[in-house]
Amino acid sequence: MAVPRFREELVHLVADDNWNSRLAIGLRRSYGNSCLNSEGALIDFCGLDRFICFDSQSGILRAEAGATLSQVLAFAVPRGWFLPTTPGTRFVTLGGAVANDVHGKNHHRAGTFGCHVKAFGLLRSGGDRRLVSPATDPGLFAATIGGLGLTGVIEWVEIQLAQISSSYLEVETLPFDNVEAFWALIDESVEKYEHTVAWIDCVSRGEKFGRGIFSRAIWASDGVFDTHSDRTRKSIPIDAPSFGLNRFTVAAFNTLYYIANRDKAGLSRQHYAQSPSKNFMNDYKVFVT
Repeated sequence: MAVPRFREELVHLVADDNWNSRLAIGLRRSYGNSCLNSEGALIDFCGLDRFICFDSQSGILRAEAGATLSQVLAFAVPRGWFLPTTPGTRFVTLGGAVANDVHGKNHHRAGTFGCHVKAFGLLRSGGDRRLVSPATDPGLFAATIGGLGLTGVIEWVEIQLAQISSSYLEVETLPFDNVEAFWALIDESVEKYEHTVAWIDCVSRGEKFGRGIFSRAIWASDGVFDTHSDRTRKSIPIDAPSFGLNRFTVAAFNTLYYIANRDKAGLSRQHYAQSPSKNFMNDYKVFVT
């Protein structure tokens, strides 16, 4: 695995004939095995994380592909800007966000990450460097967005940030009794609220089928732009034994989870990087059996 520190090193790494293939990787949070290359080499982009330029008036940022969403937020939030959409973790590189075309809780409004990419630098296997945008090469641009690195190595990304009036969100949490009530909440929320997410109990039956917890949020307007900290406590993950997971145990857990969160329903004010157990910007879990 190569760990370059400067973009000038990439031409040699991509052209190296000692490997059948080369794959650029970042923080290795891609789903499945898309960041593995068992028959070739890996190019770790975490050392290529510099900001290249930023227009504070338009909110257009250009940065190397190894820059993380966390780094972008730490830079942009105090200046009144935010990523147009974010997945359930900010520990993703810009190159990875483009290659996987990630999306977030505002998908119904903002679309995917690729919808906000203005241009990117692409290094092809033949060694030629291209500035790719919808205007210069729409076909290659579309193929690279969500292309998992198959069109070449993304060297840098230029993205349009979204202007915000606070780093806090006004969040409303609403329990719903069944799937029909869920659809009604979506219809009611889609126009007014930028962010929506739901936890759905998929093992409930009868009149309670599809019950869950619905959350919707808009950015606050208080002009407070507190950024986040990436310092976390170390923990040891413990997985429940698989033999303990069955319809009855999952149903019991889902019932307790629903009751606990139903009692917390109402309005709250949340920072975009609030603790994972309470953070609106993180994914809810959907339990299926």
